[in-house]
Amino acid sequence: MSENNNSNEQDYLQQIINFFKEYKWRIIGFLAFLIIALLFLNIGFWSTILIIVLCLIGVGIGYTKDRTQDFLNFLNRWS
Repeated sequence: MSENNNSNEQDYLQQIINFFKEYKWRIIGFLAFLIIALLFLNIGFWSTILIIVLCLIGVGIGYTKDRTQDFLNFLNRWS
């Protein structure tokens, strides 16, 4: 009886994992914009824009420190 229950739990867990693998970017996009929307509602438009800009600057500095060729190519395309 417990083997059958364990098998059902594993099947259910596998279905959830497959769902997240199939819709990964939709889920990430949803969560990202949900957080942005909550920030807009709680702290206001300009404060949220400032946070987003500062985060993007931080990501850019991190990529620069990593010295990845992809980021350098990206900068060359923009200049």
